[in-house]
Amino acid sequence: MQPSPEDIEIFPNRILGAKTAERLFEKISGIEGVEGLIIQGPRIKSDVREKIKFKGKEMELSVAVSRIILRSRDADKVVEKLREICNDLLPFGYSIRIGKFTKDYPTLHDYKLAYIMQLREDRGEEDEE
Repeated sequence: MQPSPEDIEIFPNRILGAKTAERLFEKISGIEGVEGLIIQGPRIKSDVREKIKFKGKEMELSVAVSRIILRSRDADKVVEKLREICNDLLPFGYSIRIGKFTKDYPTLHDYKLAYIMQLREDRGEEDEE
């Protein structure tokens, strides 16, 4: 039986710029054992969003990166590698914690929200900002 995935939180002392975030994501994606990546932060207005490349694809950053959550089944080994990367790319400081920062199962609210979003998509409506 495999151990259940643990969450690893990287919390930089500053909000990351697009280029720093791009370099950090590329290095994180190269770490063996990382199963997923979630970024959180304040929403950025659509007229000032910057594009970054991640795994060869160009994407638009819709949030200012202020928190990163990774999933891994071997968190201790991943954290060792993350510290090296963060020491190099985040000279202004950061903190790393292992814990539970995401849900394992969707809630009833999640199902309801997905249903509403599907209805909007079917009608051709878009979110207003």
